[in-house]
Amino acid sequence: MKNLLITGGTLWNGKQFVRGNALLLSGGLIKAAGREEDVRAAAPSSCPVLCLSGESVLPGITDAHIHLTTWAKQKTLLDLSPAECLPDMLSMVKAEAAKIAPGRWIRGWNYNEIRWPGGRSVTREDLDSLGIPNPVLLQRVCTHVNAANSRALELSGLESEDGVLLEREAIPALRAMERDVFSRSAVREALRKGLIELASHGITCVHPCGADDYGMEEDLALYSDLNRDHSLPLRVFTYHDTLPYPSLPSGFGDGRVHYQGLKIYLDGSLGGHTAALSSPYSDDVYEEGRLNWTDEEVFEKLRSARERGLQTMLHAIGDRALDQGLRCIGRVDEEFGRDGLRDRINHVMVCRPDQRRKLAFLSLFCDIQPAFVASDMNMAEKRLGAKRLSWAYSWRSLLQEGLTVSASSDAPVEDVNPWHAVRHLMDRSGVDGKEVFRPEERLSLEEALPLFTSNPWKSLGLGDFCGRLAPGYAADLVILDRNISGASGKDLTPVSPSYVFSGGVLSKGSLEDWPRFEQ
Repeated sequence: MKNLLITGGTLWNGKQFVRGNALLLSGGLIKAAGREEDVRAAAPSSCPVLCLSGESVLPGITDAHIHLTTWAKQKTLLDLSPAECLPDMLSMVKAEAAKIAPGRWIRGWNYNEIRWPGGRSVTREDLDSLGIPNPVLLQRVCTHVNAANSRALELSGLESEDGVLLEREAIPALRAMERDVFSRSAVREALRKGLIELASHGITCVHPCGADDYGMEEDLALYSDLNRDHSLPLRVFTYHDTLPYPSLPSGFGDGRVHYQGLKIYLDGSLGGHTAALSSPYSDDVYEEGRLNWTDEEVFEKLRSARERGLQTMLHAIGDRALDQGLRCIGRVDEEFGRDGLRDRINHVMVCRPDQRRKLAFLSLFCDIQPAFVASDMNMAEKRLGAKRLSWAYSWRSLLQEGLTVSASSDAPVEDVNPWHAVRHLMDRSGVDGKEVFRPEERLSLEEALPLFTSNPWKSLGLGDFCGRLAPGYAADLVILDRNISGASGKDLTPVSPSYVFSGGVLSKGSLEDWPRFEQ
């Protein structure tokens, strides 16, 4: 059994950073933690020592909501985020067509018309005007809106006057594109590279969310393949938008790869005008967004999950969608009683004060995306108006209700770097760093870190397994390249880990004769 003594660091104890403490790793666990002299006394005499110079040591970072396989695949496709206007994007699509065979699909992603002059999105007519023979399918940054040209619609058997496909309408086109663009081996390789990138940021656990209805599946077998090859540097807990067959309980897995629960997408996105609001959008008085399911359908999904002992995660961006989720969870609680592992509400973006109180009353877990503040701050007021804006992105207010809140990237929607996300929680500033969005909702560093370390494990019902630097906990930890104690938000932008351990095995950095995941 290999042992490693880590001394000289500034250790996060769950509330603050402490100097003079040490860790002893042994057999994939933290065997001892506390004052250096005590930990040294517990270490074997021949134990190797990693001696630090004050750098911060934290539990491994969890990304609590990520479309991991989709993000990994999209990194191999046409990234449209650099487009500053519609003509820019169209030029990028035409340039891509010149590189590939005439019949191959062009799959572009991450366009955002909100940033363009005029704010007009792309249509079939725009794409057809390029005169290229390729089927084209482009996805908006929110992933809830796709745009197709006539050739793509024809190959998919779809009809759409403007080529704009909202929510699940895009499924046939997505299926046709996937068959042409991705083999299973290509997906596996993209996933392997993506996992290495995540680990490089200090991420040791992910909660991937599959969405068959949006063409964003998660395949447990791919993660298991990588695990068998010793190429899985993270722990994986997946959620899926269909019930498993045969039936599996939440947490079913081998310590590295797990099935966790059912994901229910109640509504769409704010940017795409498909998030379900309780009154019309401020910039479109004829639109209130859409609920994907009736109350009875949501109730039956929740009911089926409870019968199987499954945790659920509900996607709710608009307050009308959140009302629906709260109603249906309350109804299921009345029938079954409260389960030991409470449900999760993802996004919680437009959340009235009365809804925050109801979330707390129901003891639900909340998952938020800090980067949405910077991305949405110039769009949110147009969509919501001043009154509703005062309810939106209220991260501090959620904590003040006593709720357990986890943070995540929602990649490919946002950047996977968690240190940028911590900065967003602290600063709540725009891309230029000047304008601050609802500064009263900012968090301190000490308030922000649990959202990435201990809280995600609590939301899995595994708060006593990982997420703390304490004896008996899994040796999932990150050693940064500097001491971040007392750091401001902007100080976190260049932060990078020097060493990352997952189950005591290195996923970043190297130590003589110490086990490491395959790269």
